[in-house]
Amino acid sequence: MILTLDDVEATDPAVAGAKAAWLARGRQASLPVLPGIVVPADASKEPMAFGVEVMGLRGSGGARLAMSQQPLSIPLSEALLDATESMPEPMIVRSSSILEGQGEWSGAFTSYLEIFHGEVETAVRGCWASAFTVHTLERYEAAKLAPGSAPMAVLVQPALSPEFGGTARIAGDDVIVVGVAGSPAPLVQGWEPGSHARVGTSGVISGAEAIELMSTDLIGSVAELLRQAHDRVGATGCEWASAGGELVLFQLLKSSEPAEQGYELPTGLVGETASRVARAVRRAPGPLGESLVLPWALGNIDVLVDDAEPIDIDPVEALRTATEHSRALTAEVWDQAKPMAAADAQEVLRLLRSSDPSDSLARLEMLRPPDPDRAALVLGLLAQVRRALVALGAVTRPELGWHMEPEKVAAVLAEGRADRLRDRIGFDRWEPFDAALIMTQGRWAEGTSAAPGVAAGRLCFISDPYDTSHFRPRDVVVGTHPIPNLAALLWDAAALITTGGGPAAHLFESARALAIPAVCAIHLDEALASTLAEANGQVAVAVDGTNGKVAVTPW
Repeated sequence: MILTLDDVEATDPAVAGAKAAWLARGRQASLPVLPGIVVPADASKEPMAFGVEVMGLRGSGGARLAMSQQPLSIPLSEALLDATESMPEPMIVRSSSILEGQGEWSGAFTSYLEIFHGEVETAVRGCWASAFTVHTLERYEAAKLAPGSAPMAVLVQPALSPEFGGTARIAGDDVIVVGVAGSPAPLVQGWEPGSHARVGTSGVISGAEAIELMSTDLIGSVAELLRQAHDRVGATGCEWASAGGELVLFQLLKSSEPAEQGYELPTGLVGETASRVARAVRRAPGPLGESLVLPWALGNIDVLVDDAEPIDIDPVEALRTATEHSRALTAEVWDQAKPMAAADAQEVLRLLRSSDPSDSLARLEMLRPPDPDRAALVLGLLAQVRRALVALGAVTRPELGWHMEPEKVAAVLAEGRADRLRDRIGFDRWEPFDAALIMTQGRWAEGTSAAPGVAAGRLCFISDPYDTSHFRPRDVVVGTHPIPNLAALLWDAAALITTGGGPAAHLFESARALAIPAVCAIHLDEALASTLAEANGQVAVAVDGTNGKVAVTPW
């Protein structure tokens, strides 16, 4: 009913959860891991089912309250009391979900510090209840998992009062050590940036600020300890602390490998024509926009509006009529017969996304402007189509309708229903073009690399982590600190920017696991800071996570 970190069974993540299993492996490999006891994951299944039942009646808050008040079974309560009565106070009680072996769940669940003997059972129930916080439930929804479906073990260990703490990870042949004075909690929770050092295989240490804070001896010892952990149990990252001159491992993990960028950024995107393409693509994105709007809108994007008023006719007829008028507009703009104009337009659009779009940009300069009344008609008809897709359960919001294939749209409208609900976009093939243009023409700010890659999207500043209703799929999330509450947005964000914090925060581990480019600790001048904070929806942002840079242009 209760395991210790010295039990072989505790090395199984299905039994002890990911966090405790890693520490059990480390302790049994003679690494400096504190002793601890584990309430196995199976013990959480009945409380989790109870939480799901209560949530259906009283919401997430009701579920958490009921779980925190529901007593443990008498045998488990007695076993927990016996196992912890000789453990020195205070203690730390930590979640160890089976999900926490995946980087995107980093920081999702609760740990309790400064726990005394009479409080252990309450803290265990609190760890389980943390699976029902609003932001954790949002992660479940984003990951397409049922609430409470992942069992959670709980780990109890003696608490320490560290002189220094932090994280470390293996980066190629080097080890990156990040530290703060005292507990590492503010660092991993995103409130402190920490001091960074890099330790090479020869033992050479760079990072003057970190050396001044922690000393070369401590930094070198942390790096050597992580190398030992890698050799013995395969860990590539850790959370560590130094107390009384002794190093202790609080957490071991296999850090998310940075994803390689799978596309090439176009070059030569200068001038108004390139800007015209980017603005058009932002207003009519996805397969539906590329088929029925972009071929003629590139003649004059001033005819495009972000929120066209839907024309109230039958959606099937709206799509048919929009298609007819789109073909006529394309022929008019390209000054060719309809079939040839459509083929030429699609070929140019394809070449615009290539590594060298210069010839295609030149062709766009010869286009005629579309008839504004007919253009407004097409946009109104497509607004009606996208509204119908929401009503039929095909997408959650009208703007997601742009990202459906026209053939699929026609099928949904004809059948009067959708076989699945689309609530995210995923990578858009125009993002490299948009990123390259913003990086060429935009204003730059520099920060610290937190997750590699390049991406672009609409700016979405999150001033209140409890109000994310203005976030749209493939937005660039901007916040003041990398707090875990923002993690649910990353499943369909283009990128992540924070003005504070550091790359050791749990949120950036989630970003790396989900291949979301990220930059932290952005250095902003007053004008740009005001832009990022106040201009939601009016700013396009490119994020170079590899080099720690951000560029912005008007939307």
